[in-house]
Amino acid sequence: MKTDYFLFPIGLLITLLSCLDKNLYLTIIIIGITFMGLTKKNNNRFICIVLIMGIISINSYLSIQTTKRLSEIKTYPSSPHTSFTGKIIYLYNKKVIIKTKNGYSLTGFLPKHHTNTLGLDDIIHITGHYTQPSLASNPGQYNNLKYAIHHKKLGHIYIKSLKIIKKQSLFSLNKASYVLKKHIKNQHTKSMKNPHATIYSALIFGENYSELDYASKQRFKKAGLIHAIVVSGSQVSLILGLCHIVLNWLGIVRHYQLYYLIPISIFFYILTGGGASVLRAILMAHILFILKFGFGYRSSPLHVISMTGLIMIILDPFVIYKTGAILSFLATFSLVFGSELVKKQLPHSLPIPLKEILSIGIAPWLFTTPILIIKFQSLPLGSLISNIILIQLIEYTVIIGFTATLIGMIFFPLAYLLHQLSWISIEIIIIISNWVIKIPLSEIPISQHNMVTVLFVIASWICFKTTLSFKTKCYSCTCLILIGINSYYFHYKNTVIITQLNIGQGDATIIKTNHLSCLIDTGPPYDKYLGSIPHSVLFPALRYYGIRTLDLLILTHFDQDHVGNLSSLLETIPIKTIIHNGNLMTYLKKHNITLPKDTLTQSLCHNDQLIYHDLNITFLNNCNNHPSISKNNQSLIFKVSKAPYSMLFTGDIEEKTEYSLLKNNSHNLKSTLLKVGHHGSKTSSSKIFLKAINPAHSIISAGKNNRYNHPHPSVISRLKHYGKIWRTDQAGAIIIKLTKTLSIQSFLN
Repeated sequence: MKTDYFLFPIGLLITLLSCLDKNLYLTIIIIGITFMGLTKKNNNRFICIVLIMGIISINSYLSIQTTKRLSEIKTYPSSPHTSFTGKIIYLYNKKVIIKTKNGYSLTGFLPKHHTNTLGLDDIIHITGHYTQPSLASNPGQYNNLKYAIHHKKLGHIYIKSLKIIKKQSLFSLNKASYVLKKHIKNQHTKSMKNPHATIYSALIFGENYSELDYASKQRFKKAGLIHAIVVSGSQVSLILGLCHIVLNWLGIVRHYQLYYLIPISIFFYILTGGGASVLRAILMAHILFILKFGFGYRSSPLHVISMTGLIMIILDPFVIYKTGAILSFLATFSLVFGSELVKKQLPHSLPIPLKEILSIGIAPWLFTTPILIIKFQSLPLGSLISNIILIQLIEYTVIIGFTATLIGMIFFPLAYLLHQLSWISIEIIIIISNWVIKIPLSEIPISQHNMVTVLFVIASWICFKTTLSFKTKCYSCTCLILIGINSYYFHYKNTVIITQLNIGQGDATIIKTNHLSCLIDTGPPYDKYLGSIPHSVLFPALRYYGIRTLDLLILTHFDQDHVGNLSSLLETIPIKTIIHNGNLMTYLKKHNITLPKDTLTQSLCHNDQLIYHDLNITFLNNCNNHPSISKNNQSLIFKVSKAPYSMLFTGDIEEKTEYSLLKNNSHNLKSTLLKVGHHGSKTSSSKIFLKAINPAHSIISAGKNNRYNHPHPSVISRLKHYGKIWRTDQAGAIIIKLTKTLSIQSFLN
């Protein structure tokens, strides 16, 4: 094969790589200039010049636009009274998305009892509580600011007042798609109940179309089937294939079909809510069509994929940073080039149909897994199983569902019967997804994700590009995977990692060792800067540390800022034991929460101890909590020790309980680190109490610009005499690592 064949794809790949890292960008430029100076061929020099100019141009554009977009986002700080004017581009229940005159989209949530009748393309003026996109401030947390820059988005606003500036009554594709969406959703809802109906709509028209609930999204994500609810090649091929058949039947042939296919594609793009994957599929289909019927040229799939990538980069250079776009191209590349490679390596004794199913399931997993390891710090073995079992079923469900939906617009009774077939498929998908999630090691947490990614690529190369025996390949790959898995074990060997999460005005701390996964308090349900605490902070942090089951949940006391996420936590993750101050059952009854049967509860107090290998947890609080004692002063007080270091947790205790501790446990109070009581309130952390502890480091968990003015200046002044102060509201999560030495770092600094 000629070298020229690979010039365009390789050049595009090098350009993409140069955008991912500044050091990589400089290295590529230096290598390009060096090669240009050494080569004697004018043709090679010209190619180098074009490539270098392209790389410099796109990196300069991205740098300038990043600065510009960041400046625009920072123009609107978080505030209870921020105003915006824009055009409605999305409307669903209480959720509305508007586009400002500068082209930035903003997500708004309408008040419960608003009286305005809104429509797409209406121009409105809104005022409300706005939250600016923020940097990730916790392990595993999504970087909303980076996402906002790449997608040209502002934050979200809870609308207090709304005024319609201009009512748009003219016909538009956006309005037509909105009406059609409502009709199709109603058809699906009539045919089956939720969540089946929303999953059904998502499978056929994408998740942007159906507003899937959080539980369903997480199910698909954990089972490695998130790609199934993103509109891609199968849906686009189906719609354009049907249109192509109809146009041929009508006698419209060759390039004349483009006059119909292009508007249909645009309408379908709007209907599905757009996205990189659907745009990629539409562009690829039209490029193939134009080359074949317009120019009579049969291009190679590699060049069609490369041309599609180039067009998408020209339309939006930030597509380079969009994970969905990257995964979409990798999945397409794997199906075009990888499935045959996988098929050749499978045992010859397997039936051909089974080989087809296995290759279509394995190839996309092999190509996309390195990105998933880097992005989510886990090796998704479960997704391989679910893809092999379900990928064909999902494809058939899409075909039946799409056909039934079209029929339903004309004759619903027939469509209803077909929808019931799809309901059976969706039920099977849900059952198998839930089963895959529960399989041991279906998702293996990865600590050294760069090393594991390299090991995974080497293992794939050994499997498919070497002539070793099948037995040797299996041994080699198993060894490499075990090395990767064990990197997680060695990461926590003889190590205790204590992470004080930034969850706003509240408390949540994770303790992780090889022998213990522990959470201390759950934090509040919501924070105005961080959003939903369980979904944006708590669950991602547990996932980051590879915690699928909690050995211990310690609840210091039962204020909402400490236990506000108990219910959602019990629904999401198995908990072996809950340690509490004696008031757990009262709280559960009041909030109508039922504990799982296999969750044990235990009330611990003065001198009770829990020992996990070389980690000791000693409780210091009084055993009898009289009803007259305030909630704060009923907090559990305990000391976490790993010789020679210790950390004292004091809940929300106030001076009265501090004096009681000094009287009864003064010999046990001295600690290396102090989790400062009551978020740094002036009612806690008395001078005599701090003197007894003598902490080298003090950790304060408080919300940014909180209404209580925590931590109080007087407390800060007292703490300064004892060592460094670490604050979650200023530095994000505080990560403490206890080994033979002590190291502390903040997430943001």
